[in-house]
Amino acid sequence: MSIDAQQIAEALQTDPFYVEDSAAGDLNPTLIDKAEATAQKADFDVYVIAVDTDHLDTDLLEQIKVHHGGQGSYVMINGGSDIAVDIHFEDQHELQMQVMEQLTIARSDWNVSSPSTTKLNTLLDLYADPQSAPNGDTSTAQEGQSSEVTTVDGSGSFASLFLGVAVLVLAVVIAGVWFFRSRRRRVLARRTQQQFQLPGRLLDRVDTLQRRSLRETIDSETLQLAAEIEDLQTRSLAAADSARVERGLDAYRIARRIVDDEAAERIDLAGAMVLLRQAGREIAEAKLGSRRGLGSRGARTGNGGVVPQSLCTINPLHGEATAAERVIADAEAGRTVRVPVCQACLDDLRGRRELQWIYDGDRPYVEVASVWSDTLFGAIGGDLVSELHRHRSDLD
Repeated sequence: MSIDAQQIAEALQTDPFYVEDSAAGDLNPTLIDKAEATAQKADFDVYVIAVDTDHLDTDLLEQIKVHHGGQGSYVMINGGSDIAVDIHFEDQHELQMQVMEQLTIARSDWNVSSPSTTKLNTLLDLYADPQSAPNGDTSTAQEGQSSEVTTVDGSGSFASLFLGVAVLVLAVVIAGVWFFRSRRRRVLARRTQQQFQLPGRLLDRVDTLQRRSLRETIDSETLQLAAEIEDLQTRSLAAADSARVERGLDAYRIARRIVDDEAAERIDLAGAMVLLRQAGREIAEAKLGSRRGLGSRGARTGNGGVVPQSLCTINPLHGEATAAERVIADAEAGRTVRVPVCQACLDDLRGRRELQWIYDGDRPYVEVASVWSDTLFGAIGGDLVSELHRHRSDLD
């Protein structure tokens, strides 16, 4: 069924949130309600269009913006993990730059596999409570940060192109006439910027926002898993599959304890995601075994596409692993191990580029003694849940 841009634009005149009937069942209603409440706190208009999982069309989004004619931020999401943003502010350059800066910060915070509703709430939180980009980076050209995100700001129009050329010519003339004065001003501006630039350790507010976003992602992922565990516990399962359900439940409980602990750091929340993925694997294989009546062995030889795979060992927040590759886990000892890595990390390894490890404090987590580094998030050293229990008893 084709989507009528003009019809959606007219609907946005009375309600800034438009959700297609075909998309409603795929979206978390709690997160949608939260998004509507947060959008009202922004200092500008925000319009949200939700379409079904199979459609996310930036051309359609631009058509909706043109038909609507209002200024603000137009956001399109689908029932999966895709999101697109189109920003339109006439003669409000400062406001447009501020909104684009918040989009840049949101991009760096999004987990690629997060639901679109989680990404939407992260963006709207920033709209309602603007943050400063780390190290003063306001660039919006962050290719590769989140490949499923498209930002459309109308910069390709003739009027914008003409204005850009005019500004460039004017800048050249001014630079030629006032060269020495401009140079002095640049030096003063740079000194002022450095004077008021916040060091990384003081950017706690941004990190708090990241932890909140991670918790929302984990909460949305645990709802279905909890229901699956409860359903399997009521069935008559083979012994091997019952054991899998128990292991999955154990991993789920530890993950929930981590999420509910307000003192948990970002790396601990990443570990919780790994535990949830492990729980999902156990539950999926138990379900496969129960359907075939073959127990654990049959589940392992079933359709592997149904069973959740591993997250990236370098940084679980990168999302799904696509290959197993050798990495240096201990630089001093020169120890290498084969672990699951995502496509981006695989490209870094093959291109001999520095790996983007998740940090524990101010260092890559493999350089800090912890249960996460000892097990590489469960990639080595046996069962992660058992190691976590042992680690906890050692602390006690």
